[in-house]
Amino acid sequence: MANKQTINLILSRTRRNHVYLPYIKKKQYFDAIQEGNAGRISELSQQNYEYPTALFNKCGSYSDAMSKMHYESVCAASEMCVIAIQAGLLDMVAYDIRDQFVKEFEHAVSLPDLYDLVHGMAHDFAVKVRYVLKSKKHSLRLARMMTYIEEHLNEKIELVQIADEVNLSRTYASAIFKEELGITISEFILRERIAEAKRLLVETDLTIADIAERLTFCSQSYFTKSFTNIEEMTPGEYRKRAL
Repeated sequence: MANKQTINLILSRTRRNHVYLPYIKKKQYFDAIQEGNAGRISELSQQNYEYPTALFNKCGSYSDAMSKMHYESVCAASEMCVIAIQAGLLDMVAYDIRDQFVKEFEHAVSLPDLYDLVHGMAHDFAVKVRYVLKSKKHSLRLARMMTYIEEHLNEKIELVQIADEVNLSRTYASAIFKEELGITISEFILRERIAEAKRLLVETDLTIADIAERLTFCSQSYFTKSFTNIEEMTPGEYRKRAL
C-alpha cells in the first residue's frame, strides 16, 4: 500500500511540473509524417500555437520552461525519426534530419523558437517521406523529376534541367508527366509552387509580394491570379482564413 501511495505521489508531482502534448495530438503529427502530408503539419502548427504559453504558465520561470520544452523537443526528434523510418525513409536520412534539428534546439533562445523548430523538423520529415511514397507510386524517373522540381521551387526551372536530371530528352520527359499524372510539367510546377505559397502564407510573415518573388512568379498580380485560379480565393483571403 505504501509503495502505491509513493507511486501516486510521484505521478502527481510529475503531472504538476510538466505540460505534455497528449498522445492523441502527437499521433496527428505522426500520421501526417507517415502520410508525407507536410500541409497537415502546417495546420497543426497553427492549431497548437498556444502550447509554449501554456508551458510557461505551468512553470515557475522562463528558464524552467525552456529546459522542459528543450527536453520535449529532443524527445519529439527521436519519436518522429522512428515514425519516418517506419514509413520507408532511409534510416541515415532520418538520423541526419534528427541530428540537425537537435543541434539547432541548443541555439534556440525562446519558447517560440523551439516551437517553430519542432514544426520545421516535422515538416522536413513529412516532405522526405512524401518523396519515398511518390517513388513507390510512380516510376523512378518521374519520382526523381518531381523531387528535383520540389527542391528547386525558389529557382527558375527549365525543362532541359528536369530532363537532364534523368538523362531524357525534353519530349520524353514531358510525355512521362502527361502519361503518369495527366498534367504537363508546367502545370505540376505551378501546383507545387502554389502549395509552397500556402505554407508560406500560414507559417511566415512574408508579404504576398515577397512570396511571389521567392517562388519566381513574374509579378505579384500573376501570382495572385494563379493562386486564385487553383484555390478559388486570393492569397490574402487564404491567409486570413488560415489564421
